[in-house]
Amino acid sequence: MIRLILLTILATLGIAGCKQSHLDLMPPLDDPSIMGKKLTVAEMHQDIDAFVAGVLERHPEISEYADEDSLYKAVTDVKAEVNDPMTRTEFYRVIGKLNHRFNDGHSLLIWPYPEFQQLRDLGHKPFPFEVAISATGDLYFKHSYQSGELALVAGTQILAINGVVAPILIDKLQQYRGGESRLLREQIIARRFGLSLWAGMGFIDDFELEIALDGKVSSLSIRKDQPWRQTSPMSALQQGEHYYKQLQSGVGLLYLAHFDIDPAEFEDFIDQTFVKIKQEKIHSLIIDIRDNTGGNTDTVTYLSRHLADKPFRLISSVREKLNQDNRGWFNYKGRAGEIITKQWQQWEKPVEAQKGFSDDVYLMVGPITYSAAIVLATTLEDHQFATLVGEKSGGFANQTAQGNLFNLPHSQLRAYVATRILVRPNGDSKRHNVEPHHVINRSPSDIKTQNDAGIQRVLELINDKQANDA
Repeated sequence: MIRLILLTILATLGIAGCKQSHLDLMPPLDDPSIMGKKLTVAEMHQDIDAFVAGVLERHPEISEYADEDSLYKAVTDVKAEVNDPMTRTEFYRVIGKLNHRFNDGHSLLIWPYPEFQQLRDLGHKPFPFEVAISATGDLYFKHSYQSGELALVAGTQILAINGVVAPILIDKLQQYRGGESRLLREQIIARRFGLSLWAGMGFIDDFELEIALDGKVSSLSIRKDQPWRQTSPMSALQQGEHYYKQLQSGVGLLYLAHFDIDPAEFEDFIDQTFVKIKQEKIHSLIIDIRDNTGGNTDTVTYLSRHLADKPFRLISSVREKLNQDNRGWFNYKGRAGEIITKQWQQWEKPVEAQKGFSDDVYLMVGPITYSAAIVLATTLEDHQFATLVGEKSGGFANQTAQGNLFNLPHSQLRAYVATRILVRPNGDSKRHNVEPHHVINRSPSDIKTQNDAGIQRVLELINDKQANDA
């Protein structure tokens, strides 16, 4: 569970200059008893001010990301909700609603995870099912499940949970996530829906659902002692975090769930994969990063070297805002508030021709493709190493990176804030999403039938090209 939390808030390594081992995102609390204490109204107001000030102090382009008028109004509204003493979790459900106001997946207040883990240790259980949120904002069961005689079918729509209708529920939960777009924030909460329900709404253990399938609406009670098993086929993410397989003659699929992996381990995996690709005489390689929320850009560089036919770079420039805490890549403190811009001069070389792949590459992207995965997408697109297929990214093509961590003074809730902006290789600094060359949108029927329309569409593109080239 922690992995997704890490991946969706961590900046990338190498370019970004940090990695998980260098960041203690969720250290043990200095005083664990704080989890049971009530914070005073004055303490919470001070923490709200400290959170916003900490973001403004560190973020290099907050005015380009956040609507500052809306942000300051939201701060006033949040303070108005704090009228009585609260626990850390109660306070998070108030202050956490500021996260979406920054519009940055690398700048947010982190869940009070110690409390969540404590509940799990005591036998409490979060919402037990994986969900999908459609492009229209509807909520569905992502898989089919069985408990005794009771069966839930993939694609069944969830209309309400504990009396809260799905549109209102999704709107509330996405407020607690960082992200450049609502599209990205919705996909993040879908990936960890149980934790999101607890963190934002306090829902845990027992759930009353209103569901609909084929136009029939019904009610369903879920209890924490009910055992559930998934009965539908495993998704790509469930099959393995990194794998390669041949889909059909001449077509290979490389699936990468994340880049949060030791570089040496990843290099071995890639080396072995490209040996197989040669042996299988692959002419079209599909690389699926639709589930990939980022990680280590050293892995992005290594993979890109196997796909390149000319020198390339991962970014064109980087900007960093200095503060009291960061030495950063430039290795000096400088003046707090100073913004430094550096042109990126590091060009990478392709691997030897016999080790690389020079035929057709199709890179599959989606709404939750983020951080280092977006760096891969823009690298392959800008250098014309791949054709992009899928849905537009929820994050920007130009990434924030290299965050600072700080604790709020009274609640000890932990914040993470980006201090850098990475500009894509072609130098286009505009704020926009990664747009695929071929757009393939998800549909509720795809969820119900467990159909991967994206893979099918790419295979059609490959078959058409092969027929035309024949």
